[in-house]
Amino acid sequence: MMAGSSPKLHRYIDARHRQLGSIFKENIGPVACVFIADPADMRLVFAKEGKYPQHLLPEAWTVYNQLHNASRGLFFMDGVEWLHFRRILNPALLKGDQQWLQQCCEPPIARLVAQICASPDKPPIRQLLYHWSLEVIVSVLIGPDQYCQSRRRLEDQIGLLASSVHSVFETSAKMALISSSLAAKWRLPRLLKEFTDCANEICVDMKIVTDLILAAGDTTAFSMEWLLYLVAKHPEVQSRLRTEPTESPYLKNTVKEALRLYPVAPFLTRILSEDIQIKGFDIPAGTVLILSIFTSGRDSESFPEPQRFDPERWAEGRALRAASLPFAMGSRSCIGRKLAEYQLQTTLAQLVSRFQVEALNEVQMVLKMVAVPSAEVKFRFMAI
Repeated sequence: MMAGSSPKLHRYIDARHRQLGSIFKENIGPVACVFIADPADMRLVFAKEGKYPQHLLPEAWTVYNQLHNASRGLFFMDGVEWLHFRRILNPALLKGDQQWLQQCCEPPIARLVAQICASPDKPPIRQLLYHWSLEVIVSVLIGPDQYCQSRRRLEDQIGLLASSVHSVFETSAKMALISSSLAAKWRLPRLLKEFTDCANEICVDMKIVTDLILAAGDTTAFSMEWLLYLVAKHPEVQSRLRTEPTESPYLKNTVKEALRLYPVAPFLTRILSEDIQIKGFDIPAGTVLILSIFTSGRDSESFPEPQRFDPERWAEGRALRAASLPFAMGSRSCIGRKLAEYQLQTTLAQLVSRFQVEALNEVQMVLKMVAVPSAEVKFRFMAI
């Protein structure tokens, strides 16, 4: 866990929860961790996280920062520094109406649709979604007008950026096989150099901008791939989406249901600065708390028939919303939640209004820093 990921860790921890209950303690390497799957207990953790919430970082990333004395963006910050920059970014990314979202997302979405139209039979969807994801965040960062004016000039650079971001996550997942701190000490050459080179390719002076791009790269692209996969497997959902207005709850619920089944971050971490009691267990300050988002989203008490993809279940109201926390909550919740939700919803609506989507292969969920399909999903898009 501290190294980054293990491909089937979510399955192992899910089985342990079913064996031991919604809370249990287990060592991950030398570190004693407490795993929590009850959404009510997760909310208690978020409520107790304090003014400066702390979370764990992948070991490879922290070792890189130490080796190169690198200052990084919001994801890597803690304490007063984190709070200062978070307060600056909150109004820009989490507040206000949807007009700015629409303006920033429309051009990259239109470009994605056009690319699929040009190659509807087995398009290179993962590559296209990487570009789409990064183009949206670039549009947010420089403004939609500047993005449209500069898109052709930036096309090659965005392609290189997409490749670099993907390499960072791929290489980090490989480095999970060995302690990065030991690799640095022993100077194991190739993987550390590969990780360093990948990180340096996207390292710019504006560290916060870098981390916003990193955060948006894999996470939104893979969330969209999972969303398309589920919708492709359920043509009745596609038909329903075509009859619903774009502002309908059903569209939003379809995205919620996909994030429930395939949360791109199946675990969230917190380290509290005060003692906490959960389910009668006294947990001292400084304990690593790991919130099992994958397991909580597939709990039959909250979600009857939890393996079934059913957007309609979310029409039942607030109780389900409390049981699924893919973006976390509290002051350190996902800064890009509003953008990601709008981006996923609008892109899905655009695609199913133009195409009948089919998935041509079966995939499973594996961890490579984030939750990804075990193989690239092959899609066919048939014009309606």
